[in-house]
Amino acid sequence: MNELFQDSRYALRLLLKNPGFTAIAVLTLALGIGANTGIFSVVNAVLLRPLPFRDPGRLVLIAERSSYPILSTSYENYLDWREQSHSFAAVEATRGTTLTLAGTGEPERLNARMVTAGMFPMLGIRAQEGRTFLPEEDRANGAPVALLSYGLWQRRFGASRQILGKVINLDAQPYTVVGVLPAGFQILQPADVFLPFTPLGQDAARRP
Repeated sequence: MNELFQDSRYALRLLLKNPGFTAIAVLTLALGIGANTGIFSVVNAVLLRPLPFRDPGRLVLIAERSSYPILSTSYENYLDWREQSHSFAAVEATRGTTLTLAGTGEPERLNARMVTAGMFPMLGIRAQEGRTFLPEEDRANGAPVALLSYGLWQRRFGASRQILGKVINLDAQPYTVVGVLPAGFQILQPADVFLPFTPLGQDAARRP
């Protein structure tokens, strides 16, 4: 124990004599700890902790490329997997993006998530208020609708049920709010607002 104390004092003196080296060492440790914490958070949420969904043991996450925290699959391949799958009861898709909410107070950049209409029934998730997406809304030229997270509903709209049926502007496009999701709900990562997958997925697939 005495030797450990002496070694610690010696190391501290060396660090104090070289403040530049000390700063670099501390910064390197901070970056390493931060990166490992971020990776563990995703792994813990996706792989280790039981998923807060119906029949979590039957859920499978599919991606073409995996570089945590990013999972990626092309829109066209998702369509092929959905049409040609014989092993899964359902194949649904989700993708993260960011959108700007404007027109109700100060503009705010939101974490958004595109979700296929069948995702919520597959996971056993019901809306806290209103409803989730209808199949006809998750199609080309479907009605532009949105679901709010419980947090955004509380923070931005005062938890008012009057928001149902109202129009909000996301990236200067009008969306009708049809529901509010339960508190704590998330898919892979937290999001403030959820939109039907197919219209935005098709737009992304057309971009060069």
